[in-house]
Amino acid sequence: MMQKIERGQGITRSERKLAKLADKTFLSLWAYPNSYNDRDMRKGQGKELCDLLAVCGDDVLVFSDKEITWPNGDLETAWRRWYRRAVTSSVKQIRGAERWIRTHPDRVFIDAECKTQLPVNLPPPARLRIHGIVVASGSEPAVRQHVGDKDGTLMVIGQPPSPQSGSRASIDFPPFMVGDPDPQGSFVHVFDAPSLKLVMSELDTISDFVAYLIERSKAIRSGTLGIAAAEADLLALYLSNAGPDGRNELPVGPAYNNDMLAVAPGNYRALRASPEYRARVAANADSYHWDRLIELFARNLLGGTSVAVAGMQPEIRSAEVALRQMALESRVNRRALGHAFMSAYRKAEEAKQDRFARLILPFEGCADPESAYLFLVLANRGDWLTAKGYDYYREGRGGFLKAYCQVALFQNRSLKRIVGIAVDAAPSLTGRVGGSEDLMMVQIDEWTPELEEETRKWQDEAEILLRDRLQPSLLRQRSLAERDTDRFYSGNRKERLAARAKARRRAKKGPR
Repeated sequence: MMQKIERGQGITRSERKLAKLADKTFLSLWAYPNSYNDRDMRKGQGKELCDLLAVCGDDVLVFSDKEITWPNGDLETAWRRWYRRAVTSSVKQIRGAERWIRTHPDRVFIDAECKTQLPVNLPPPARLRIHGIVVASGSEPAVRQHVGDKDGTLMVIGQPPSPQSGSRASIDFPPFMVGDPDPQGSFVHVFDAPSLKLVMSELDTISDFVAYLIERSKAIRSGTLGIAAAEADLLALYLSNAGPDGRNELPVGPAYNNDMLAVAPGNYRALRASPEYRARVAANADSYHWDRLIELFARNLLGGTSVAVAGMQPEIRSAEVALRQMALESRVNRRALGHAFMSAYRKAEEAKQDRFARLILPFEGCADPESAYLFLVLANRGDWLTAKGYDYYREGRGGFLKAYCQVALFQNRSLKRIVGIAVDAAPSLTGRVGGSEDLMMVQIDEWTPELEEETRKWQDEAEILLRDRLQPSLLRQRSLAERDTDRFYSGNRKERLAARAKARRRAKKGPR
């Protein structure tokens, strides 16, 4: 039986807020508040590694959260004291966490007693990318008073790396400005709490959030960012600007003549008021079906309630690989995938089909060009399924899902793996309220003659993804507010019983 995974919830008020925000953006399987190392267990507890650790794919996000009350004194003195406690100490914690993760990746724990290891695999050293993030709270009232704006936040400045040795001292930053706090090491981002909440709400997948961090670090550390009046305005510029490949980017670097960038106030408010922004928000609606699907499987894994699929016992690290593939899709990709999944479910209901499959082939900009997705809707009805109860149906559905994935790989040899998802049909078809979901990843490294023969047999006998029944379609999806991007998928859209009846009629007529 699977073990339940107890995640931390955050110790302080600000840490609990960060944990909730991370669950929404990164989803629960990849966000771990209050992680620890076992370097010193003399008191029966490990040392806190960081306030929140997020891991997905090759990216590891290390958060250090400090809520420091604004000190008394003149502006320069108060800023220097607050910065030292809120930012400098957090950078030190992040540096320690970074060293530990690189040298002891197998000794990262999610409980103070260091009994439960981080349940997801850290990437190998050659691919590991660590992003340090300081969340510095407590200066908000002073900032708002200083700038005369009830929504005022810390300004962002970019400066060339200091020629002096050692880290840049806090006094180098004028009051209420943040930038590159330690240019001698890997880049560490500094956000106040309102700014981070905004960025993680607008870029609410780990891929989109990391893409912004990378652009932000390049702009600040290269010195091509002069100043941004607020993080929100820098974010608005990023969301409004796209490179040749259609991906959002900041207009800095050789492609923009290395021009110095100054971001004026009001950019974000103007963006929010634009019809393009409203269209973007509306287009994102379908994408959250994908989030809910991921989180459904993730909660079962963390809760220890996942069941065997096609004879394969659930194990959190192996199941995470399939879910990670889904979680690495950007918000734009999730629009297409969420729509494809829900429309397959509805199509099966409308056509009154007991079995309906949809294959989503790799498309431009997808998380993995060598992977595909397969959705299977299978109704729990008919004597052969219902006679032995729901567990028998569930077992049969898992077998069907494995067969569909294997046939899809057989037909598309350029693919290396397929993530398969199977669900119950709608209650209108089964007369049964409630249901379950199955998830598996199928990867075939070598096609032997025996495996090919087995797959052909499954395809023919179970009528799986037969070519004459596949209807290639274009799933239109807005990648930007006013530009359409095609997402290709193929789906079985004929009623199976009608196809069989047609075949029988042809057989009776004989050859023409």
